[in-house]
Amino acid sequence: MDGASPSAKGKSNKNNIGGIKLFRIKGIQIAIDFSWFIIFFLIIWSLSAGYFPRAFPRESVLVYWIAGLSATLLFFASVLAHEIAHSLVAIRHGLSVPSITLFVFGGVSQLGEEAKDPSSELRIAAAGPLSSFVLAGIFYVLSMFTGQFARPIVTAVFAYLALVNAALGVFNLIPGFPLDGGRVLRAIYWAKKGSIQKATRLASGIGKIFAVFLIIWGGLQVLAGALIGGLWLVFIGIFLRSAAQSGYKELVLRHMLETARVGDIMVHEVVKVPPDEPLDRLIKDYFLHYGYKGFPVFDGTTPVGVVSISDVLGVPESALPVKSVREVMTPLSGKFIVSPETSLTEAFGRMRQDGRLLVMEDGHFMGLITKTGLLRFLELKRALEEHEESKGHSR
Repeated sequence: MDGASPSAKGKSNKNNIGGIKLFRIKGIQIAIDFSWFIIFFLIIWSLSAGYFPRAFPRESVLVYWIAGLSATLLFFASVLAHEIAHSLVAIRHGLSVPSITLFVFGGVSQLGEEAKDPSSELRIAAAGPLSSFVLAGIFYVLSMFTGQFARPIVTAVFAYLALVNAALGVFNLIPGFPLDGGRVLRAIYWAKKGSIQKATRLASGIGKIFAVFLIIWGGLQVLAGALIGGLWLVFIGIFLRSAAQSGYKELVLRHMLETARVGDIMVHEVVKVPPDEPLDRLIKDYFLHYGYKGFPVFDGTTPVGVVSISDVLGVPESALPVKSVREVMTPLSGKFIVSPETSLTEAFGRMRQDGRLLVMEDGHFMGLITKTGLLRFLELKRALEEHEESKGHSR
């Protein structure tokens, strides 16, 4: 399974790539997840110790393993080419692509944002399967060409790659999100209805139905004695179902972040800490009393900093009565300040490091926004939207 996946974290993914970083192509970080090694060695083993020895019994063990390694490396190069095709088209349409990661189920391109229109979405989604079909044709021609002079096992490697690339292209055209075919369906429905959210809900629903089909099919395969193949189908089905569900929730989250503003959810009545408050009183009268992890520090009516529980944890107990908040607080700077018109997308990104932001306008303090409050708002908003959707379905 592979495809282009937008991320709610946007460009920040660039610095949070898991696994092993390999190299860059057009500024895109290519990486492999640790789970990739599972499927890599599984494919090598199945080809080198299974398929090739059965199909070509007169070759040596070394030849089998060279053929298996070559076929496996070229297969994953094909998966990478599939993802690069997605990514290059995305970049051409003005989207950022921080990374491509190969993992146990194939590969995924991390798009920094959703496509801006249905036409861009259609082109980005279609680029992957198209590249797979082109590669299938190239490998088929190579198998025909090498059949004239090379050893049969060489021809078999190219024939195998032609087959798996064709299968990869066909599988990804299944019209269920997050597969490429689901994204194509989403683009078409988006263009028809004018709502990416409705289109994603439809494509995700079909994706979940297809995932359940794979799980049932895999279970039947296991009962029929095909343990490995059946379990693999079950795992793919579980993965696709989870991806379809999370893909839709991610889009809803992104939509809520983009359409709401800091001023919509900021807290107006704020608990303020004076800078000369002793730290023992800060702990007793503020942290323990209110249960918050941090507070804005005000000198009269002027904000001067932010103090959090982590600021006092390293202070010796004997120094708590004599040290003041001013001595341990983080002085106020631009990184802690947002305006009421700041989008929640930007605020959420900035709160990945700082758990609270002061809302100010023209030098005047307006309120406070915290990560906990933002997450609570998003949870309530999502619950309300899901309620509205269920009411719409029941009509």
